[in-house]
Formats: sequence, structure tokens, C-alpha cells
Amino acid sequence: MNAYCALFRPGWDQTEAQIEAQKAQAVHAAGLPVPAVNDVVMVDGRAGIIYERICGISLLELFSQKPWKVFSSARWLANVHRELHAHCLGDLPSIAERMSARIERLEGVPQDIKRRLMEILARVTPGEVVCHGDFHPGNVFLTSTGSMIIDWLDAAQGNPLADVARSSFLLSKSALPKDLPYRRSIKILRGIFQHTYLARYFKDERPARHEWNDLWTLVAASRIAENIPEERQMLIEIVEAGLSNNVT
Repeated sequence: MNAYCALFRPGWDQTEAQIEAQKAQAVHAAGLPVPAVNDVVMVDGRAGIIYERICGISLLELFSQKPWKVFSSARWLANVHRELHAHCLGDLPSIAERMSARIERLEGVPQDIKRRLMEILARVTPGEVVCHGDFHPGNVFLTSTGSMIIDWLDAAQGNPLADVARSSFLLSKSALPKDLPYRRSIKILRGIFQHTYLARYFKDERPARHEWNDLWTLVAASRIAENIPEERQMLIEIVEAGLSNNVT
């Protein structure tokens, strides 16, 4: 197998690598478009996973280099996401349980806010489909044989709308790295990309507004736990706005 090693950031231990490898093996075995996994290794103190090498370009690179492809790139992303959500795999963790754990460990958030978020989470339809958990253009590659999806550390099973809401946030609101190539073009066009992605994903039927608002609020709350300083105030405002529409 022609292979490459995907190294984790410094400070991540081998446990995270093993978790991702197990999830990637499971979804690959289920027939999803995922590179085959070989082994978990340590390289100069950093954990890594030996994957089957894929030859192609990420949707992020394509969109960045050819911004006029914004519509086709966004539609491609939505199509791949819809295909992913057509699969069920029982041995993945629950996305609702993961959200619950992240809400519980939020720092600087009053217990009353956490309680209200938990009440919203309790009424969300559980679902059982495969959810990637970090589905964005940088994690979807175009190859000669079709699409390939990488980075399965956050994979879970649950309500597909939770996965779509997370992707929608990443596309439209997440902080862009300052050294990201073509950052200015991406910043200008990201709103168009997100709108086109959602329109294609929901081409058959859009979710009820209250259901989408609930999941948008929960995604923002879960994102706070990732401790991204430049996003924290925005995320708090999203959560506050969501709760103001959910008076209990």
C-alpha cells in the first residue's frame, strides 16, 4: 500500500491517534470513501496514523485556487455529506453524548445556562447515521476515483442535522487561520459557499426552523469548549440569542 503518515499536533498523545484510527477503520470497512488505515506510530514524540496515500486536491484548495468554482465546490461538498449521512454504523459514539460532555465542561458558563442547553439537547431527535463531526472543504478530497474524506477523530452517530449545523458554522463563522492561503478570497466568498451548500443539502426539504435553531445553538455551545479565543464572544452571543428564543 502506497502510504503516508498523518501526524497529530504536538501535545496530542497516542490515545487520540488510536481513537481516530479505530473510527477510520470502521467507516472504511463499511464502504465509505475513506483511506485505508495501516498503523498508529510515534514520530519524534508525535503520534501519527499511517494511511493509504490519496492523490488529489482538497475542496478547500480547489475553492481557494479557483474561486469561480464556488458554486460547484459547495454543491459537491453537500452531495458528499448527503451520501455520508445515508450510512449507519452502530459502534460509533453518540453525538448527543459528546455534546452533553462538552456543555458540562464549559468554563465560565453559569449552571443555569448549562441546564437550559441540556433541556434543548434532550428534545433533539437522536438519530443514528454516521456524522463526521468536522466536515468541511479541507477534509474532503477530489481524486481520480471520486471523493475521499479524511480526519475522523470526531466521528459519531446521531442526528445528521447536528453534523450539517456544525459544517454550516465552520463554513460561515469559524476563525480563519491568518496564514491560510487565499484567506481574503475565502473570507469574501464563504457566505456564498455556505448558502449554496445548505441549498443543495436541503434540496428535498428544509428542516423546521425551531429544530435548526436548537442545533445551531448547541453547536455553538459545544464549540466554546474547543477554547478558540477569537471565537468565544461570538459563540456566547449565538448561545444567548438561541436561549432567548427558548424561554423555559
